[in-house]
Amino acid sequence: MKEGGKILIVGASGSLGTEIIHLLTEEGKEIRALTRSDKGISKLSKYTDDVWKGDAAKDQEGIRGITKNITTVISALGKSVSLFTPSEESFMESDFRANRNLLKDAVKHRVKRFIYVSIMGADSSKDFSIARAHKMFEKELKSSGIAYTIVRPVGFYSGLNDLAIMAKRKVIPLIGSGEAKTNSIHHKDLAKVVVSFITNGPKIAKVGGPNVHTRREMAEMIKEIVGGEIIEIPEPMAKISASLGLPKIFSEGINDKLDYFTFITTNDMIGESNGEISFREYLGNLDLKKIT
Repeated sequence: MKEGGKILIVGASGSLGTEIIHLLTEEGKEIRALTRSDKGISKLSKYTDDVWKGDAAKDQEGIRGITKNITTVISALGKSVSLFTPSEESFMESDFRANRNLLKDAVKHRVKRFIYVSIMGADSSKDFSIARAHKMFEKELKSSGIAYTIVRPVGFYSGLNDLAIMAKRKVIPLIGSGEAKTNSIHHKDLAKVVVSFITNGPKIAKVGGPNVHTRREMAEMIKEIVGGEIIEIPEPMAKISASLGLPKIFSEGINDKLDYFTFITTNDMIGESNGEISFREYLGNLDLKKIT
């Protein structure tokens, strides 16, 4: 076995998980990956021949033994918070139950280290279903006896693709005053942070990108590069999708997602500065034909 032991990445076929695997492969690490789909297997097979197919939330038997001979687990597994991404699973299934099942297997096979990518706001006193699921798993991980690092990213640039989608429809909603500040991060920069914690790291890492912007400044950049008009929405009206001119077809859990979106866009969300890729650079490289 290569130096540092074998590393399991779950949520491996997502944008963050795939970038983590790419970086680990460049470092010569031995890796195992978990995905739920044949498409994921095809995507990951160029990095490793040790790819498992299974649903960690619904098929505990199917992932039994997945952490055997694993030194470190990295979980980037979770339900998308995008308003436009359909998913049958609840946040409790994708973010809590799936990770808990993996953790049980990790404890059984004496995994030394577990890195969990949570979300900013998981420690919030506000009871959002999205944050609650992450908070519940964080609690399980802390009491597991396994050395851990919980990564709480401020948010991905790609998480703001919803605004770009709406901008293509000529509307950029700005909830509240727009003065709340954040330093979102590119998934490639976040992957570098996660990989840096392979051997050791803080128990909690609140991770942000290189630049702090107000929500209004970010909306202005979207307007400049994508188009559309900024429409100011008072907080109490944030759930009224008709007033935003939004499409009628959204993903499941729209109310939960809108509640959380309103929270993070009307409160300062700032993490430790990391990375080099700016939001403007991200927007400039965004293929608008691929986001709908």
